[in-house]
Amino acid sequence: MAVVELREVWKSYGAKTVLRGLSLEAPAGRITAVLGPSGSGKTTMLRIIAGLEEPDRGAVLMDGRDVTSLEPRERGVSMVFQYPALFPHMTAYENIMFAARRLRLPRDELDARIRMLANLLEIDDILDKRPGQLSGGQQQRVALARALVVEPRVLLLDEPLSHIDARLRESLKLLIRRIRVELGITMIYVTHDQDEALEVGDKVAVLVDGVIVAEGDEPYTLYLKPGHPEAARLFLHNMVPVGLSDQPVWPWTGNFKGSDAVAGFPPEAVRLGEGPWEGVVEDVVAQRGRILVVLRVGETVVRCYVPHGGHVPRTGDRVRFGLDEGLVSVYRG
Repeated sequence: MAVVELREVWKSYGAKTVLRGLSLEAPAGRITAVLGPSGSGKTTMLRIIAGLEEPDRGAVLMDGRDVTSLEPRERGVSMVFQYPALFPHMTAYENIMFAARRLRLPRDELDARIRMLANLLEIDDILDKRPGQLSGGQQQRVALARALVVEPRVLLLDEPLSHIDARLRESLKLLIRRIRVELGITMIYVTHDQDEALEVGDKVAVLVDGVIVAEGDEPYTLYLKPGHPEAARLFLHNMVPVGLSDQPVWPWTGNFKGSDAVAGFPPEAVRLGEGPWEGVVEDVVAQRGRILVVLRVGETVVRCYVPHGGHVPRTGDRVRFGLDEGLVSVYRG
């Protein structure tokens, strides 16, 4: 395992600047989840860490050692991509063995290592099958085994679950957490899915337009109070204009009169039933473990949750609500 650090990394392709002085530290033996929208620079960041791309400026360090100029094979890094990219003419076992050959270890030692990983990744029964005979989830498990068989210090994962159905995604998220526990490996996991980042990461960083805008070692705390409007939007917070309306709908309006400030707060901050504000229920959506209620408050939409078993209003109902103001952040425009 290794501490990975990016220091003021810049990268452009022609006139397009992808990374803008990106700095990030990934702790040893932990999973750092990097959340960002499409085009934010997530994959470029991983490729620079792996040595597949060279930064225009800045440095990549591992355990304090500058590895920016090292070849990929000298870094002790493996990468798992969105698509498994397995050799179609080889069995799962042969795909994994192909990656392991560069270790130049005795065949029985490599075989033992492959069998150990197959057991950990629950693919013992498919090692003799070719990729065309495997599901998407099974193929990604084989790709994980192929990346892990060389015993990397750092494992990079580039949206590895984005093309797998929801049921398999849940089991693979748990599996990735288990790999971290069993092997103690440093992982950097990039995704555009906020739930995935919070569920997988021991640390979460938010990447927007080539720069980290928010990060935290306690993912749920970061979710509740991200401290940056773009991070709040990625976490699907309610974003309410507070200074442009003549109607004092929100308590912050008077402090920001005439400005384009917005108040951001997670759906968990909304308390239905009692409070100083009133809204009309526009929609009610059943989700796992909770009910999403969408309110219309003046010109603003507010999302909140009701746990299963709680009182659920009906569409068209007029309801009162309050806010946990400790979870409200005002972002000045």
